Amino acid sequence: MSLRSRLLASYVAILLVTLLLVGVVLVVFLRSRPLPTDALVQDLTTTLLDIGVRSVGQVSILTPEGSREAEIISLLSEEAVLSDKRLMILSSDDRVLYDSTGAYAANSEARIVEREILLTSTSGIRSVISQGRFLDPNGSEWLFVSQTLILRGRDLGPAVAVAAPVPRPTLQQVFETFGNTFFTPLVRAAAVALLAALLLSALIARSVAGPLQQISRAAGRIAGGDYTQRAPVSGPPEVRALANSFNDMAAQVAATQQAQRDFLANVSHDLRTPLTSIQGFSQAIAEGVASDPEAAQRAAQIIHDETGRLHRMVESLLDLARLEAGSVALERRPVQIDAILRRVVEGLAVRAQEQTVTLRLELPDALPPVHGDGDRLAQVFTNLVDNALNHTPPGGTITLQAQTAAEGLAIAVQDSGPGIPPDDLPRVFERFYQVDKSRQRDPGRGGIGLGLAIAREIVEAHGGRLSVASTPGEGTTFTAWLPTTQH
Repeated sequence: MSLRSRLLASYVAILLVTLLLVGVVLVVFLRSRPLPTDALVQDLTTTLLDIGVRSVGQVSILTPEGSREAEIISLLSEEAVLSDKRLMILSSDDRVLYDSTGAYAANSEARIVEREILLTSTSGIRSVISQGRFLDPNGSEWLFVSQTLILRGRDLGPAVAVAAPVPRPTLQQVFETFGNTFFTPLVRAAAVALLAALLLSALIARSVAGPLQQISRAAGRIAGGDYTQRAPVSGPPEVRALANSFNDMAAQVAATQQAQRDFLANVSHDLRTPLTSIQGFSQAIAEGVASDPEAAQRAAQIIHDETGRLHRMVESLLDLARLEAGSVALERRPVQIDAILRRVVEGLAVRAQEQTVTLRLELPDALPPVHGDGDRLAQVFTNLVDNALNHTPPGGTITLQAQTAAEGLAIAVQDSGPGIPPDDLPRVFERFYQVDKSRQRDPGRGGIGLGLAIAREIVEAHGGRLSVASTPGEGTTFTAWLPTTQH
């Protein structure tokens, strides 16, 4: 089943479950609602009147001492059996003097929640009939009709009450009411809601599944080698975020693939040159072309130099791999950056003179120490200055500067070279990437585009960061920020 079908099915299922819950709630509501009580009140009133004024009059002469109480209770008990109703005697302050069911203890207070007068008579002895509701001790609700006798404005005594449970519908009655009253409208509403849900869910499913399917197709094409594929950014916010993340990933994959292609091209060039030299001069020695000692010595020296170059290339590759894997253990200790920078300048001063490039070092009077690996930090700035020498023309200037900045040190390597094009600037720290595509630099000093990548890995391993700023035609500045506190 496709994603669109699953979404559609889920929306329809949610709608049906919702309608079912509505039906259940409606049934429970109907079950809890009392039935009309008019007929019951009439029945209770008729029963009370059938008992007659005689019984009520007998009750009215009850005294606090309980005169004739047993006789009257016996009378009402017989009436309760004959009428199949609950009979009670209530005092004027709503205390239960007698309860035919025995639920109320004698002299306990009746929990009357509602009372209203139904009718009165205007004879010498006025009869007041009232209706009300009370709660049984067990919490059930009862309906009652009571009669009190009043003579010349004086309450003659307790009232007789006839009670019956408040009628509740049976489950069968509920279903009959539900079927007769609500079923047809509910079915019609369900049909309309189902059609609307199908239409809306189809639109929603399309808006969600469509972009996801496009992302899936783009992923398949990328897996097939087409790294130019991008997913359209559309649909709900979550799907758009997914599309943006996918496109970022695709761009990174494309950049990685391009970097690998660049590496293959660059490393093949860099390997071919020394290997060609080694092969040529070793063949000259083997064939006796370099027969005199001077020629043989020169050939051997070239073989030695080119072999050393190959060794450095391999070491750089291994070094970067170890740094990226985090397997390089830094020997951290307090080191003085000014001393490291002086050592770097001294080590590259001869090369700078050969290229007629001015190499300057600008340091403040005092710099706080950095907790790090001195040899690795020296490698960073050696790589940065070496990169600057590769791109600074004769007569140019390279300046090393160091100053305190934001709980750390900022060390800048600034050159007066041609600068880096804006399109190349974001990629200068990528592995194997080289701005100089012509590769017309000194073949003996050229690299394979790993120096800056190695420098960045070392700086970040120290908890710092390495950034670059460049203006074409004016020069480039690499800035390394290193924390002065221990990380």
